[in-house]
Amino acid sequence: MKLALGMRNVTEDNLQFAKQIGVTDLVIAGPDLAAEGDYFDYARTVQLIARVKAAGLRLAALQNMPHSWYQKIIYGLPGRDEQIENYIRSITNVGKAGVPILHYNFHAVRVWRTSRHTRGRGDALFTSYDHALMENAPLVGPKEIGEEEMWENFEYFARQIIPAAESVGLKMALHPDDPPVSPIAGAACLFRDVDSFQRVLDLVPSPSNGLLFCQGCFAEMVGEGVYDAIRHFGGQGKVFYVHFRNIVGTMPAFREAYIDNGDIDMLKAMKVWQEVGFDGPM
Repeated sequence: MKLALGMRNVTEDNLQFAKQIGVTDLVIAGPDLAAEGDYFDYARTVQLIARVKAAGLRLAALQNMPHSWYQKIIYGLPGRDEQIENYIRSITNVGKAGVPILHYNFHAVRVWRTSRHTRGRGDALFTSYDHALMENAPLVGPKEIGEEEMWENFEYFARQIIPAAESVGLKMALHPDDPPVSPIAGAACLFRDVDSFQRVLDLVPSPSNGLLFCQGCFAEMVGEGVYDAIRHFGGQGKVFYVHFRNIVGTMPAFREAYIDNGDIDMLKAMKVWQEVGFDGPM
């Protein structure tokens, strides 16, 4: 496996920091790769890869495409086919440029937290989620959307983007809904258990169809069942990269934690990753 650092701002100081702490790979979030339209530009992607390489590092994955670029796809709104065309253009450009993995999600709205000031070890501040505080949340998206409609929209999307990714050798890594509960604020959340991810893998069988295994999200779902989830997907070779994250608690309430101070035995988890032969970025 490859030790990776998540980075949002690619600066010389941050590149030097990554090198100094001993990581080999970067996962870059929300990169500014748009040139003219709502898609990642080929030339800007090439330049980003070259900058990372010049720092003695590798670009392992890109994540967090702007939500506005695919909101119509999620909700099945007019203009979704144009957004899918642009999405495929992003896939084609970053794949041809040499990016190995592209993260994606199908969150109707966003990742949710109900507090950013929960106290943890050393009185440090952590984010947390309590579903009791969200049960009466008002509509946030452009309309209410249920699970059946969301699945129809996802299938329409996936059957087009996965073949496009396979054609340029790009791996598409699907992230869980966070928190893994449905609905929230009038919108269904599809990817909240092991079965939903298996459904995705079976929907479009492809070497480009896989997971971003956020270990914290799976712990939110299944608690100590996270080790079996690693075996389930890791054994299929369908985990493209890992967010090696720990938490305290499971649904309906949990909080973030220092990596050595949560409910999951991270050494045990690492041994399971080794057991399944995971060789991607972590």
